[in-house]
Amino acid sequence: MKARMLIFFLVIFVFGINTQQGLAEDFDWPRWRGPNGDGISMETEWDPKALKEGPKILWKTKVGMGHSNIAIKGKYIYTMGYKGREKGDHVYCLNIDTGEEIWRYLYTGKMGTYGTQTTPTIDGKFLYTLSADGQIFCFKLKNGKLLWKKDLVNDLKSLESNYGFATSPVVEGDLVILNAKTSGIALNKKTGDKIWEGEVNTDTEGNYFATPVIYDHDDKRYVLIFSGSGLFSIDVETGGMVWFYEWTQAGAPNVADPVVFDKKVFLSHSEANACCVLLDISGNEPSVLWENENLRNHVSTSVYFDGYLYGIDGDYFSNIKKCSLRCIDSKSGAIMWKEEMRGASLVAADGKLIILEDDGTLHIAEATPSSYQEISSCDVLDGEKNIRNFWTYPVLYKGKIYCRNLGGDLICIDVSK
Repeated sequence: MKARMLIFFLVIFVFGINTQQGLAEDFDWPRWRGPNGDGISMETEWDPKALKEGPKILWKTKVGMGHSNIAIKGKYIYTMGYKGREKGDHVYCLNIDTGEEIWRYLYTGKMGTYGTQTTPTIDGKFLYTLSADGQIFCFKLKNGKLLWKKDLVNDLKSLESNYGFATSPVVEGDLVILNAKTSGIALNKKTGDKIWEGEVNTDTEGNYFATPVIYDHDDKRYVLIFSGSGLFSIDVETGGMVWFYEWTQAGAPNVADPVVFDKKVFLSHSEANACCVLLDISGNEPSVLWENENLRNHVSTSVYFDGYLYGIDGDYFSNIKKCSLRCIDSKSGAIMWKEEMRGASLVAADGKLIILEDDGTLHIAEATPSSYQEISSCDVLDGEKNIRNFWTYPVLYKGKIYCRNLGGDLICIDVSK
């Protein structure tokens, strides 16, 4: 009996440890727009009112020019930035508690229009990065040892991007998938060898801004590639095209990612002929459910939450001061409310919106269709006269919010309970 009881308690103990480790892994933020690529955090242990007395800044560091976001695993943060003196991208591993550098890797190359514009991707013990000029690297996560590299332009014959590559790598199974050529490229994640590629790109704009989005249909995995000519649904395993939806707006780039939910996909654009559309993708070909001008995303992708789409309407380049945060009904496309706000990016967590404006104002608001209901806000630079231009979304991780601007300020703000 004692032996049985001992085995029982050992099983419970081991199960408890594994469960805790699983939960910790679930809360990691391994890639662009989070674990599922949808801008949703599952965290609940944080205080939305924490910004009322101003930002409680735990640390701040410089990571180089650009809009690269962060990826997080355990005690470490990974990000990128361009430094003109060295004429190349720096890949950083930082201590999450202090912001101190653990390791750094520099590779030379051309700078994108806005510095480094892609976000690192973590997969197990490996880190994948893409430079503005199309160099993809695989590193050992622990120490930054380079394992392999490829060049999308010189090695794989993709067109150069007109503003520099801004799409981030997506790991799916044994593949690293990238928005390049006409309908994507997939590499073996262990070797960098090409597994499949889309047709030769005839898009002279070189629109590689939106990040690939994975979705399920009839028990198979597919990836959406939103390139300059439109939206492609691609079989992940074979690289074969399933369907194509033409979406070209007078040569202006497609920047915001497709937003997938309930066998539908939302596309949006804010420059020439600005509009948005909701497609039904439950059948063999996409069909339009509605199309209007109610939520025209530019560089920031909308977030879908509980039947509604939340996002920034307006063109960052022509008139950023006239942008607005909007909530629209996903069924009808109707505007539920709008709030004047400079160009901004956002994520959602625990029924709340976490919104970072271009000027560095961080807002926490209710994710509700009834009205804009702000809970707290602050200036993340706490009045400092640094470069503003916060174009990449804030990240919530274990009671901290991380914000990054064009000038390379990476800021950690305490919002714990």
